[in-house]
Amino acid sequence: MTPPAANSLAGKIALVTGASRGIGRDISIALAQAGAAVACAARRSERAQETVDKITALGARALAVSAHVEQGPLVEEMFRRTETELGPIDILVNNVGIARRKSVLDMTEDDWNEHLDTNAKSVFLCSKRAAQAMISRGSGGAIVNIGSIAGHNAFPQRLGYCASKAAVEHMTRVMATEWAKNRIRVNCIAPGYIATEAIEWFAQKGILDIEALKRRTPMGHLGAGADVGAAAVFLASDAARFITGSILTVDGGWTAYGYL
Repeated sequence: MTPPAANSLAGKIALVTGASRGIGRDISIALAQAGAAVACAARRSERAQETVDKITALGARALAVSAHVEQGPLVEEMFRRTETELGPIDILVNNVGIARRKSVLDMTEDDWNEHLDTNAKSVFLCSKRAAQAMISRGSGGAIVNIGSIAGHNAFPQRLGYCASKAAVEHMTRVMATEWAKNRIRVNCIAPGYIATEAIEWFAQKGILDIEALKRRTPMGHLGAGADVGAAAVFLASDAARFITGSILTVDGGWTAYGYL
């Protein structure tokens, strides 16, 4: 099998959460470029529609879906609409996430719950629903969770984010081992610092120093959303047919480099 054929997602249907901007938008576009029809889910359907418009301009099929993925009944509604309008889901990308800066002593119980519900509970609910349908059809499938280098590195004032992303990594491994017999592959991408709207906002507020991040990254620059999109296409495709339970770090060498 040639690499182009192995990476093709022609005829596949994908659902991407948090698809309205940033990495989620770039993943959605990359999946569509590889041949998949893509349901773009976000809290604000009008922002998801912006992603859909970019995809349809490429000649691919896409659907904007409003979703609150930390609530079971609304997850069910998101899946049913996608299945009705696009068809059975072959690929799920759990991308939705939040990151709040607070010291541990300033964090509230609500802060903790918000991180765990949005970043981790959503992965549980969406993955379970996707796997139930894949197992029922006997079709197999691919689930790609978007974690973070914060899932295996400690960042001060990021307790909720680090803890929830560590949970995503370990859920990936557990789900992978449980569902391998059903031909459902579950993998995780752990991005480093990616040039997104959020990173630009943190830089403008003086919270992040972009030049310092570049110096700390062995490759000397931030990643692009397309880098994460390419990783998602690979893990969703037949090119990764014997890969499951893996954490693919897309960070320009940040994690491997053990010095500040």
